[in-house]
Parts: sequence; structure tokens; C-alpha cells
Amino acid sequence: MTRKLKTKDYILIGIFSILIYAVNAVVGSVLTPFMGTSAMPLIAGFCLFFSAIVYLIMALKIAKRGVLLVQCIVSGLVYTLMGIPLMLAFFTLAGCLGEAVLLRGDGNQYRKLRRQSLAYATYGCLYGLGSSVTIYIYGGDYLTNMFAPDTLERMLYFAYSPVWITVSIVFSFAMTLLGSWFASRMLNKHFIKAGVIR
Repeated sequence: MTRKLKTKDYILIGIFSILIYAVNAVVGSVLTPFMGTSAMPLIAGFCLFFSAIVYLIMALKIAKRGVLLVQCIVSGLVYTLMGIPLMLAFFTLAGCLGEAVLLRGDGNQYRKLRRQSLAYATYGCLYGLGSSVTIYIYGGDYLTNMFAPDTLERMLYFAYSPVWITVSIVFSFAMTLLGSWFASRMLNKHFIKAGVIR
């Protein structure tokens, strides 16, 4: 039976969630000048590739139900503080879908790399659509003060393109799984063998 999250778990999730946000922000900032005008929807996939290692360390260390959901809520709160409260509901939904992947089992599934990787990849499918959902709900005018006109124009194009939406979902899912595979090799070599993660 899965144990419930404790106060120390929430604190650890909070720390790792901010770290995941920081990794995504750095990777996104580095890639945007190179990809922002041509393949913006692919940036999320690269972010997820690099943040997968952070997520897996957190998920396997705590190994309890609700870790991904709480991490998503923290991320949503960060975006809410940035002026996009819609992201709290959006990330909560993404977290619920990811948690659904982990529901079946006797509790040991929370310590399995493959199940956690699949859960994070499921969350990743929606993560890549965050800017598009914001445009759908609020409209492009809402983001006028946040982005340069040419950047916003490209965002609107990608947001309403069925092809790019599909590409974003598939690419984010694939890159998250690929990042999780690399992360699992690192975890097995450096963390699990060392006893940091059981």
C-alpha cells in the first residue's frame, strides 16, 4: 500500500519543482534565439529531455503517489505568480494524467523507472501545449506585453496549426522518454548503486 506524502516530502517536491522550472527556463532561453522563429513548438521537448533527470531523481527518492501532481501544482503556481493563472489548472490536469499512468499496481510502481518515465512523458505531452492553451483561452492580445510582436505572431501561427500541435505532442512525448532513458542510465550508475535511491 502506498504511503501518504509527509511534510518533508512536500518540501522536497517543492525544491525539485523549482529546479525543474529552472532547468526548463535555462534550456528554453538558450534555444529560443536559435529555434524561436522556425520551430518554437519543439523547444518544450528539449526542455523535457533535460528536466527528466531531475524529475526521476525526485520521483524515485520519494516514491509515493501524488509526487508528479504536486510538482505540477507548484509549477502552475509559479506561472500564476507570473500573471498566467490559467496554467495552474492546466498543469494540474497534466499532473492528473501523469498520475493516472502510475495508479495501477501495489505501490512498487512508484519505484520503477519505466513507469515513472511514462508518467512524466504523459505530462510532457501537455506541457508542450501550454502557450497554445493560453492563446486559446485568453487570446493573443493577452500576451502582447509579454512577447515581441514577431514572436507573438509566430506563436499564434503555431497555436492554430493542427500539424504543429501534433508535432509538438509527439516530439515532447518522444524527447521526454529519450531523456528518461539517458537519466535512467545515469541513475543506475551513480545514484542507485550508491544507495542514494533505493
